[in-house]
Amino acid sequence: MQCANHPQSQAAGMCTYCGKPFCNECLVEVKGRMYCKADIGNVMDEVAGSSPASSNTPVINITNTSSNMNQNTATAIAGHGMGLPPKSKMVTLLLCIFLGVLGAHRFYTGKTGSGLLYLFTCGLAGVGVIIDLIMILTGGFRDRWGVPLA
Repeated sequence: MQCANHPQSQAAGMCTYCGKPFCNECLVEVKGRMYCKADIGNVMDEVAGSSPASSNTPVINITNTSSNMNQNTATAIAGHGMGLPPKSKMVTLLLCIFLGVLGAHRFYTGKTGSGLLYLFTCGLAGVGVIIDLIMILTGGFRDRWGVPLA
């Protein structure tokens, strides 16, 4: 994964605020969390509860000069953060075709609430299953964390 600001650099981590990948030069660590330099002001504003223009809080510029290299190779998807591989499109499709009225494809992708709804309503009387089949085939179906199926 490449840095959002420096495509020639390997990303060292993800910004906790915006979820984009950044290299060590672009990341700032605050209380154990990594933020990109562009979002650190937004984080500080949210913590303070006001904008810098309306408060007496000084503007703080942080420069990360750390030469430590992050050896983490787990791929974190925006918002996902757990490094889990994306769910299989083929498995989801087969579950939808054969067990869709029981909501099996929704349980598989982590959508437990709608899986229970499908289980108790026979896939929304079959209409929900047909809609999900179309969404899976067109690539519009996503897992619980909004990650597209692979």
